Amino acid sequence: MQSLENKVAVVTGAGSGIGEGIARAAAAAGMRVLVADIDLAGAEAVAADIGAQAMACQVDVSDLQSVEAMRDAALAHFGAVHLLCNNAGVWLGALMADADIKDWQFLINVNLYGVIHGVKAFLPLLMEQGEGYIVNTASMGGLISGPPEGLYTTTKFAVVGLSEALLMEVADKGIGVSVLCPGLVDTQLTTKSFEVRPDALDSGIDHQQPAPDTASGLAPLAVGERVIDAVRDGEFYIITHDDYRDIIAMRHQGILDALDAQTRRYGSTSGREL
Repeated sequence: MQSLENKVAVVTGAGSGIGEGIARAAAAAGMRVLVADIDLAGAEAVAADIGAQAMACQVDVSDLQSVEAMRDAALAHFGAVHLLCNNAGVWLGALMADADIKDWQFLINVNLYGVIHGVKAFLPLLMEQGEGYIVNTASMGGLISGPPEGLYTTTKFAVVGLSEALLMEVADKGIGVSVLCPGLVDTQLTTKSFEVRPDALDSGIDHQQPAPDTASGLAPLAVGERVIDAVRDGEFYIITHDDYRDIIAMRHQGILDALDAQTRRYGSTSGREL
């Protein structure tokens, strides 16, 4: 989507952090922006600072009806939507052996269903107009995994897989797709996640697992600018941190080595049914 001037972007989780960075970068590129967040005050502050080309909206991405209402608000105010950034997310550090089902549900409802609801609500609109772009925020934790973030990375691996499949579904329909996989970004993700957790999904467990040092991370606006560059250039994977290269390479080499080992042991299955 080369031309962004006067196009409309909807960004969830835009009241702070990466979402705010994307919203500001989109506005700097000449886009009109719906700044959406469960924290309405945060969204309103960001929209007010951006100016007349932005509007704030409260949304709970874990609720499909709330996401549909956000879509309708964007259409009513701007008349169209061209870019959807399914960015809202939450974090929890917990070992799987200690995790309560409510811990799982909290992360899945926001990190995975939040993306699913965005795709469900907006994809038909984008396909109908024959133009559009979807950016789903995963994480470096969607490409590599390890404790104490097994619950979190489960949701982020799912977002990567969803995005890869979506790209193949819509590539010939005028719709672009990217998946954002950042490393550490200077956000309040680890603290705000506890503030927005519904009481009904609060397990009451203090997992006492260390949170990532987000304060040492990349500036959110820098991430937002990379997202907008990727939208312009049609780049699928948005990888912000090259210091994970060796770990990613090790993971994928392990998969290839396992494939080769199976072939040596059992022979090739090429051309044969399993």
